[in-house]
Order: sequence, then C-alpha cells, then structure tokens
Amino acid sequence: MMAEARPSLSLGDRFLVGAAGAAGPVLVKLLGSTWRITVTRQEIVERAREPGKGVIYAFWHGFLLPLEYVYRGSNIHVLSSWHRDGEISARLMTSLGYGVVRGSTSRGSTRGLMRMLGKAVDGFDLAITPDGPRGPAHTVSRGIFYLSEKSGAPIVPAAAGASRAKHLSSWDSFMVPLPFARLVVAYGEPLRTTADEPFEEKAARLKASLDRLSEEAAALAGD
Repeated sequence: MMAEARPSLSLGDRFLVGAAGAAGPVLVKLLGSTWRITVTRQEIVERAREPGKGVIYAFWHGFLLPLEYVYRGSNIHVLSSWHRDGEISARLMTSLGYGVVRGSTSRGSTRGLMRMLGKAVDGFDLAITPDGPRGPAHTVSRGIFYLSEKSGAPIVPAAAGASRAKHLSSWDSFMVPLPFARLVVAYGEPLRTTADEPFEEKAARLKASLDRLSEEAAALAGD
C-alpha cells in the first residue's frame, strides 16, 4: 500500500500546532478538574458490550470538549485529519489518552474509515461525531453505520449538559462548560442497524436519540 500523502503546513501553522498541542491538554485538564461530573445510566454501556467487542460512542460535535475530558485515558479511538486543525486535535487527543486514526471526510476518507473499522474489529471502542468535522450541525452521516454494521459494535448515543457554559459562534455551537459548572453526561439505549435498513430511517433514529439526550442532559445539569 502506498504511503498516504500528508499536506504540508506553513511555518506559522507548524508553530500554532506545536503551541496548541503543548498547551491544550494542560488547559483542558485544568478546566475539567473544576467540573462536578455526573454520569447517568452508565450501565447501558456495560450492557451493550459483548465479549471481545467494543462500542461506538456517538455524540454531536458541539459536545466534544466536555466529553473528551470525561473519556480521557480510555484508549477510545477517534478519527483526525492531516490538516492543521486535525494536527492540533490529534496532539490533544493523544495527550489525553486516546488512540488517533488519521483520515478525514475530504482527504483519505476511505482509508481513515477502514483503519477505524480495523480498530473496531480488534475490540477497541470508537468515538464518532456523526455531524463532524464540519457539519451541518445535528445531521447524521453514513460512516457510523458502516462501522457498526461491519464490526458488530453497537452505537451508544451520548450527550452532555452543563449548568453554566459558553457556546461559541461556530457551526456546531461548540460548548465550553465554565469553571465549577455541573456537568451531566447522559447515555441512550444502544442502536443496532442493518445494511438493509434505509439510511434515512436509521439516521432519523440516531438523530432523535441524540437530540432527546441533549435536552435531557441540559435539564439534569440545570442549564
């Protein structure tokens, strides 16, 4: 197999990647250490597991920051691109104890998806943002169903809510829980789909679950 071509970064981008990669994990850990975290229905995850198989966590991209703190050190595998933002994300996630698979929805997407499938088949947990990395927000893409159906790993919907948070003016309304906020992580019932089920139907099921969990987590956190 030919080596995957990596896009070159400018000197300024390389400096930004290095600085963010060094400071990012420290800042996330400092901020996260102040949150009061409650996880609801953790038993759903354990019940969904089968011997030798992992699960695929699904959540909206806007909840990435709080959930990457909660899941830190778990060796969950995530997909990250070769571009500048992906390089920053990869360094941050590696420092927080994640496995990083390189690929994207634009460059090397098939290769990245196949590498993620290999990790799922090997029994690793995966984390997927069905509307990432660039949206549209709360719109489910096909890749998560391919990974679940081919590996046999169930999809476990998840969401986060915070009592006090800043929502950035980004496409995903990226949530940054404020210091000392109450953070609630909510899990939904596992989804299992088949290749014969119309994509629109399984996408609607996953979206409904994620939207419902988002409202539930926000209510429980007191947002």
